[in-house]
Amino acid sequence: MIRIKLIQGIVLSCLAAFALIQIGGCANIVPPSGGPRDSIPPYAVYAKPKDSTINIAPKEILISFNEYITTNALQEQLIVSPSMKNNPLVDQRLNMVRIRLSDSLNTNTTYSLQFGNSLRDVNEGNIAKNFTYVFSTGEHIDTGRIYGKVSIAETGLVDSSLIAVLHPVENDSAIFKDKPTYYTRLNGQGVFEFKFLPATDFNIYIVPNDYTKRYDDSTKLFAFLNSTVNASQSKDSIQLYAFEAAPKKEKKSAAIAAAKNAKRQSPVLKYTSNLEGKEKDILSSLILNFETVIRLNDSFKIQITDTNFVKQDGIEVAVNTQNNHQVAVSFPWEANTDYTLLLPQKSIQDTLANSLVKSDTIRFKTKPTSSYGTALLRINGFQQFEHPVLLLTQDQKVKFSYPITEHILRIPLLPPGDYQLKLLTDHNQNGRWDTGKFIGNKLQPELVRNLKLILNIRSNWDNEMNLILKP
Repeated sequence: MIRIKLIQGIVLSCLAAFALIQIGGCANIVPPSGGPRDSIPPYAVYAKPKDSTINIAPKEILISFNEYITTNALQEQLIVSPSMKNNPLVDQRLNMVRIRLSDSLNTNTTYSLQFGNSLRDVNEGNIAKNFTYVFSTGEHIDTGRIYGKVSIAETGLVDSSLIAVLHPVENDSAIFKDKPTYYTRLNGQGVFEFKFLPATDFNIYIVPNDYTKRYDDSTKLFAFLNSTVNASQSKDSIQLYAFEAAPKKEKKSAAIAAAKNAKRQSPVLKYTSNLEGKEKDILSSLILNFETVIRLNDSFKIQITDTNFVKQDGIEVAVNTQNNHQVAVSFPWEANTDYTLLLPQKSIQDTLANSLVKSDTIRFKTKPTSSYGTALLRINGFQQFEHPVLLLTQDQKVKFSYPITEHILRIPLLPPGDYQLKLLTDHNQNGRWDTGKFIGNKLQPELVRNLKLILNIRSNWDNEMNLILKP
């Protein structure tokens, strides 16, 4: 009996399977879910005209990829070299990109269309990095190449928003009035590369990637090379250093707002200081911050006294030249000492002759030496640099600087914290970084190298480090 039921079950199962096949028709084989993620970027499988074709002057270019693609800021990322008067019109649909050229093309010229990182597949977003299409209106494809790296002269860091531009050497003023013949972007490491260049000489510059792509403002970051570069002969990486020849100007809107604020403000001046409660750092000036532009009244002197109000010599008081809302009080502070700052009522005034509500007295005490750490640096290789200066920076601002003249550098008093070490080549030996100048004598800026080292200072501690400097 059991055997008969088993046979019936098998027969019913077979009939059910046969019925499913009849209803569903041909069965599709469905792969199991999961598996490795697609990490292959899209690639071109067809182009009309073909990539690297010579003796053509196309009005339209079609490029087909192996899968559906999407674009990201394609019109902004596309770079056509050499530059055209009118940018090509580009549109994308499914797996196809169409480029329409409206300009007349130069004869015997290699053109390249660089898409940057604008092309990616639909499903996974894999980027077809630096996809480039090339053609020539002449008999051959140019193979000249120029490449290099850009650093910010003052910090040793990289600004990838800059671009490298090329101009023909016959036109010395082109960087001021013309859009570049060739340009390319910097990557995240500050590296640039030009390809498919003719065998000719160029002037190379670094400018911001703005609408003009010209050097029309001395407050812009800018770099130049003192010599020309030949695309067919250049074999080495070029190093350029960007600088701002002049400080950025205060925006008119900010100045107008400050003037309106001055008119609305109270007829008395209010301020804050950089004191830490009632404590004062012995390594820096005492700073008074005001809401508006201020000036000193020399008829009423600011003074430093001891606790018995005995006047102390050596005080220097000045309005900050970079921030005219600040007064800096400099003094050879002694550690663990009580001081009093006397502010006469009319010692500081704003542009409307407003002054303090009354004479003020600020009492404070300087920190003891135990609040600071000592650094002992053993330095090798400094002889390879001209007048080297060690810079201790925090948040990209120079906190302390020390000329390097011997193998041992001992710094007795440093506030606790982490300091990024940088090296300044101080050509004029004035102890600070000096910018460059292109117009006129074409002076390169002084250089700051980022040593990529952190000096950690702990209070009341001898902090030691071995430092090997390399060009």
